[in-house]
Amino acid sequence: MKLPKYRPAPGVHALTERLLSLTTACRPAACPVHVGLGAPVANSTNLGHITYGIARELVNGTAHLLPSFNTFPRPERRVLDAASWDRIDATSAEFAQMPADLATELWHQVDQMCRDRGSLTPAERCAASDLLLRLGYPLRAGEIFDLLGADLADHPIHPETVRSELAVLLRLYPDAHPQLEEWALRGAANSAVPPQTRVRLANYVVVSNGKRGTDVPALHRAAEFGRDAMAEITGTGMDRYLTEHTLYRAIAYEPYLRRDMPGTMELLDRAAVALAQAEPATGPLEILSWKDHAFPMFETLSKTLLGQGEVGRALESTGKLIEISPYDHRVWELRAHAFVASGNLGEAVSAWEQILPQGGLPVASAAFYLGWAHHQLGDTSSARDYYTLSQAVDPTSPELAEHMAILAKGNGVR
Repeated sequence: MKLPKYRPAPGVHALTERLLSLTTACRPAACPVHVGLGAPVANSTNLGHITYGIARELVNGTAHLLPSFNTFPRPERRVLDAASWDRIDATSAEFAQMPADLATELWHQVDQMCRDRGSLTPAERCAASDLLLRLGYPLRAGEIFDLLGADLADHPIHPETVRSELAVLLRLYPDAHPQLEEWALRGAANSAVPPQTRVRLANYVVVSNGKRGTDVPALHRAAEFGRDAMAEITGTGMDRYLTEHTLYRAIAYEPYLRRDMPGTMELLDRAAVALAQAEPATGPLEILSWKDHAFPMFETLSKTLLGQGEVGRALESTGKLIEISPYDHRVWELRAHAFVASGNLGEAVSAWEQILPQGGLPVASAAFYLGWAHHQLGDTSSARDYYTLSQAVDPTSPELAEHMAILAKGNGVR
């Protein structure tokens, strides 16, 4: 049973069409965090809880106590969520233009702190810029570090803030990979930069090339810088093991690009051991930090196992993802794909159904696959309903149009 691909059309025109469709689809995003910093709800994702937690620590003056986090929401998350609420007035690129009925007191407190950025400590500037990126305001984040119009060739390495600066530069200059990677390599080789941060900078270069499939000298230089920095980190605390975990997960790209799957799995296994050793403290943000590092680990492992045809292990791995982040649509997408690979279409349907209550754009993909699954099962009425729902949320996918045409013609199961 071959699972079809679902690919929304790219480009500005398609994004505009997607946003307009979301405003009328009546599938509002469940989590209120990213539009106005509303308090998380029972089914908010880990990313929503993290974003809200960073904002609270920032305005409470305790940004220096924040643990490290590993992932960001997609850049357009706020805009997409606002559109799903039929609130185009909340999609402005200006932080201060959040509508009054959506902007919480926390939102206003963050706005005020960022206006007085000259008084922020390095830890506060890092927290503020990370928060602004999470909320979809890259230009405002760039202002925190005076990065608008930065000369990447000569931009200095600031040891205390370099990691957060890299995150901002990636959003401001998404097509400047060679310059950004060279800048990150300089930071990874700079002994004045804390070793944990040097590992993260090295990881960026490795992963960036690994995802592009480019086995270049810079990747191996970065991996060596990462190993050297890791050797300087002592102790047995959570931060140490999480840093080790990210290193092994990143440098697994070296054997992966050589198609050395045993070598790849060995490094991923070492990453899993380090993750298990990073037992989180009892604080909610520390637990979220651990989960934020664990998510991409098990996501990568699940995809790798599926690619190797190890469906049973992939199902176990996706089960771990459910424990880590039960309200993240990516978890249930992977879980469904694993069930399809196992031939259990009924369980795949149950997995895709878990996405629907989250609302927003992910409903489009889930509804497409539910339409396909019901067509496979011979229930053309349900298939038609789900395809129609997918089209209502996002009409831009050519695969959706193709499958709806097949269903309409009654050409049988695809």
